[in-house]
Amino acid sequence: MNEIIAQTLRDFSLDDYRPIIARDLDLGDVLSPRAGNLVKVIVGMRRSGKSYRLFQEMDAVHKSGVPWSRICYFNFEDDRLYPVTSVTGDEVMHAFYSMHPEAIEEGAYFFFDELQEMDAWGAWLRRIVDTKKATIYVSGSSSQMLSSEISTEFRGRAIDFELLPCSFRESLRFGEYRELPDETGFFSLEDSVRLERAFASYLERGGFPSVQALPFPQSVLLLQSYVQRVVARDVIERHDVRRARVVSALSRRILESNARTVSVRKIENDFRSAGLSTSRELLGDLLSYFEQAYLVFQVRELSRSLSESSTAPPKVYAIDPGLALANSRASVNDEGQRLENAVYLELRRRSVGFRRDEISSMRTRTHGYEIDFVRGDAISSEAYELYQVSVSVEDERTRERELRALWEAMEEHGLDRSVLIVGRGDSATYEQNGMRIDQIPAWKWLLRDEG
Repeated sequence: MNEIIAQTLRDFSLDDYRPIIARDLDLGDVLSPRAGNLVKVIVGMRRSGKSYRLFQEMDAVHKSGVPWSRICYFNFEDDRLYPVTSVTGDEVMHAFYSMHPEAIEEGAYFFFDELQEMDAWGAWLRRIVDTKKATIYVSGSSSQMLSSEISTEFRGRAIDFELLPCSFRESLRFGEYRELPDETGFFSLEDSVRLERAFASYLERGGFPSVQALPFPQSVLLLQSYVQRVVARDVIERHDVRRARVVSALSRRILESNARTVSVRKIENDFRSAGLSTSRELLGDLLSYFEQAYLVFQVRELSRSLSESSTAPPKVYAIDPGLALANSRASVNDEGQRLENAVYLELRRRSVGFRRDEISSMRTRTHGYEIDFVRGDAISSEAYELYQVSVSVEDERTRERELRALWEAMEEHGLDRSVLIVGRGDSATYEQNGMRIDQIPAWKWLLRDEG
């Protein structure tokens, strides 16, 4: 028996990680152990809270009546185990069953953390799924677990759940709001003031769990270290990229471009002018690697979102507004960018059960007015929800600009309602020709159960 693995299993106690702050990601009903079970996979960027979401599920399983002797948690991101291979996984199984032989017949609940550290993890996990009476949860820090290996190895017998850093609602649980005030739309003046202040802090600090209790200067340093680790492990090392300076420079450029369009051609020209040798092909590949590592997401216009050959530059959105700010030069990543970023991420959270490419931007056909976010069918270019985002519409010209884009888009797509989300300002309603626009303060919209 591998003594390091055995000792790790013996030493683990969920009590060491309490309190476990609840996350809203719903993993569905707990399946009874059996061979050939559906595997539930939590994917997301490193340090987003995947381990604690596994802990939350373990706690729920135990409270349902399952003894700890049938529950196994193991983190494969342990430098004492490297290189992690299928043999490592077999040693984990052997050690656990040796300690708890009753789990063989009664069925076990396995929680495998950062399993992508194992070479050929997909083939190993499929063997375990096929041969063990078990319920299995897996976490991983690369979307390659979702897009390639899961679909290849499991052929419909695994389901992925994307965990982003904490939403505004979740971040409140780390502070004074362990339970939120009335979410039906009524907030006292005191609650409104406190929540507005908390939201302003959220746009600066972001939602990564470990930064919530830190002083702001320390949170900046920690968020910078997160990007450095993702770049080193999930981009340079995983994809064997030789030009580390280009990768680092591009990661900074992309995060500074949060909520803005990104032109690979322009970045190539800028880098070459600065004496940094690169190519458009390499930059395009790196942008894809950043997305696979959940550092950023790309959003294209609705009519072009399915076109692989489209030359229209996409908008990029960081995995977290605080992370984007911490890794940008002073005054580059402004409030408007981070507000739009927070809205995009919330729309993505609310798109569970739908295609993740359903969130697009759009320009109206008549005058080319820009709509920040559209939820719709990219195949038919059909829009069914429109969202416009603005820091403030107190200035009449700004308000008119945002409203006219929504009016025109609604008319073109036959919609009678849309949403204007404002960083600062009150709720309001605008009506015209049987159409309605609801203006909602961002902090209120983010606390709603649905968009």
